[in-house]
Amino acid sequence: MHPFYHISPLYSSEDTARRGETSKRTGDHRDDFERDRARIIHSFSFRRLQSKTQIFALHESEFLRTRLTHSLEVSNIGRGLAAVVNRLIWPGYPLGSVKADYEELGGTVDSSLIEAACLAHDLGHPPFGHRGEEALNYCVWTRWPDGENGFEGNGQTLRLLSNDTLEAHGDKHGLNLTRATMQAVLKYPGLYRDLVNPSVYPQDTACPPFRHWTPPKCIHNEEEELLEWLLAPFPESDRARLQEIEALGAKHARTVHKTLEASIVELADDIAYGTHDVEDAFFSRLMTPETIIDYLTRSSFDDVAIYDRYTTLILQMAHGAGTGVRDAVHEKKGASSTLISMFVSAVDVVPDTAFLHPRLRWNVTLPRDHRRVLDALKRSVYDHVINGPAVQSLEYRGGMIIQRMFEALHSSPELLSGKHGHLLREAVDERSRLRILADYIAGMTDTYAERVYNRLFQPGNGSLFDRM
Repeated sequence: MHPFYHISPLYSSEDTARRGETSKRTGDHRDDFERDRARIIHSFSFRRLQSKTQIFALHESEFLRTRLTHSLEVSNIGRGLAAVVNRLIWPGYPLGSVKADYEELGGTVDSSLIEAACLAHDLGHPPFGHRGEEALNYCVWTRWPDGENGFEGNGQTLRLLSNDTLEAHGDKHGLNLTRATMQAVLKYPGLYRDLVNPSVYPQDTACPPFRHWTPPKCIHNEEEELLEWLLAPFPESDRARLQEIEALGAKHARTVHKTLEASIVELADDIAYGTHDVEDAFFSRLMTPETIIDYLTRSSFDDVAIYDRYTTLILQMAHGAGTGVRDAVHEKKGASSTLISMFVSAVDVVPDTAFLHPRLRWNVTLPRDHRRVLDALKRSVYDHVINGPAVQSLEYRGGMIIQRMFEALHSSPELLSGKHGHLLREAVDERSRLRILADYIAGMTDTYAERVYNRLFQPGNGSLFDRM
C-alpha cells in the first residue's frame, strides 16, 4: 500500500468491514475509506443532487446553492473540522503520540471517511425540499397497513446506500460501504415505529397542509437488520445507550446519541446551513443582517468580544466593508469565509463517560457562545426564508406534485416503466409497493418530477417516446 494512504489506529477491521463481498483492484493504492468516497462521488444519486432544491428553486439563479453544491461545501467544512479535532487528539501528528486526554482513541479521525459521509448525507432527500419529504411521508404513512412506518430523508439516505435496487457497486448491498462510513451517515439510530408520535399527524389525514406531516428523524423500519449490523461491534451497554430515545411531549421522539464521526458530519451540515444559506438569503434580498442580530442578546454572552466579532462579520456578509462595488463583493465573501473559520476553529471534543467504546464516548461540540450564534443563523433562515411566502409557495407546489404523482402511480402502476415499474407490479404486498414507489419518487430530481407530473396531468405535454 502506498505510504500516503493508511487507516488510523482508531479504526479496526470491524470498522472497515462491508456487508457484501468486495475485491480490490491490482495496484489500487487507496484505503477503504478512500474507496467509499469514490463510490459516493461516482454514484447516480450523487449526480442527481445537482438538480435538487436546497432552499431556492433551481430556476431562480445559477448563483444559488443546490443539494450538490451544499454537499460539496459540507464535505469541505467536515474536512476542516476533522483537522481541528485531530490537532486536539494528536498535536504533533504524525510525530509524537496521542495526547494523554484522548489516549483511549488511539489515533486520529479519518478525513476521507468524514468527506465520504458528508458527501452522502443528503442523498436520500426527495425533490422540492421540506415539502417533498412531508408529502412523501403523508403518502406512505396514511397507506401503510397498521401504520408505524413512513418516509424520512435521512432514513432514505441510509436505505439508498445499502439497497441494491437503488444503487449498485457489486451484486448486493448498494454501494457496499464500510461499517464506519455508514455509522457516520447514521445521525439518528432509531426506527420510525419507535420514534413516531401519531398524535402529531392530523386525525382527518388532511394534506395539504404538509407541515403537519413532518416525520421523526429516524431510519425506516425495513433497515432494522442493517442497524443491527452497524451497531454489532459496540458493547451491549453502548448499543442500548446509543439507541436511547427522548420523548418530547406533543412532538415526535428523538434519538440523542451518535458516533464521533456522525457528530462531525452533523456539525459540518449545521455550519454550512447557518452560513451559506444566509449568504444566499442576503443575495436574494430575503433577509437583512439586522434580522439575524435581533436573535442575539449581547449581555447573554460569556465573552462579549465573541458577540462583537460575529455581529461585525454578519453585517459585512450583507453589506461589505469597502466603498466600491468590487470591495463590497470581496468583503462579503471574506466575511463569510471568516465566519466559517471561526466556527470550525472553536470546535471542541467532549466525553460522555457512560459509553465504553471510544468512538461513542467522544463527540464534537461548539462552546456555548459560538453555538448561540450558529443557532441564531439557522433559526433566522428557517423563520424568515424557508417559512417565508416566496419559498413556501414554491415548496407547496412541489408537495402537490409529489402527492398527485404518488396517488396516480399507486392506483395505476401500469403507468410506470423501467426497473421501478417492474418492481412495483411484482411487489408481494402493499408495504413493498409503498416503499418501492417512495424510493422511485425520492430519487427524482426536481426537473424530472415536473416532467413526469406534466406528462400525467398537463394537457398537451409529454410524448409517446418519453419514459417514466
